[in-house]
Amino acid sequence: MEKTVIIPDWWTVGSENANETSSAYGVITERSGYRHVSFSGGMAPEGDIEEQMRTILSHKQQALEDLGGSMDDVVTLRCFVLSDVLSRETQARVHDVRADFFERPHYPASTMVGVASLLHEGGLIEIEIEAEIPDDRWDATVLPSEDT
Repeated sequence: MEKTVIIPDWWTVGSENANETSSAYGVITERSGYRHVSFSGGMAPEGDIEEQMRTILSHKQQALEDLGGSMDDVVTLRCFVLSDVLSRETQARVHDVRADFFERPHYPASTMVGVASLLHEGGLIEIEIEAEIPDDRWDATVLPSEDT
């Protein structure tokens, strides 16, 4: 199985002991019929939670397009939200932004977790994404069926 590790030039740490991070921006593994892509948590610590989420998802969307995929290929979305701002209202705001990036029947499985802190000051949300880019196309089914 082939594995490609994505470490952009800007993916750095402020360490005197390491010349690069010991993690990757993303990892691509080649599978039969598709490529599995895992993106590390992304942050954009400017603006409110909607603006941060839009920026993060826009960056991930561009990265997927660069790999020949799209947001339809996202199968898992994990949102880590500062506990101080996590609420039902925040959840609704996050879902409104998601609706701009994901369409039925290609909704990803999603998790939203409250966390005590995030690495970057001003960050309200960090997002991890997993995608599977098919060699051909998706045949998507929604359960339960829209016919029932």
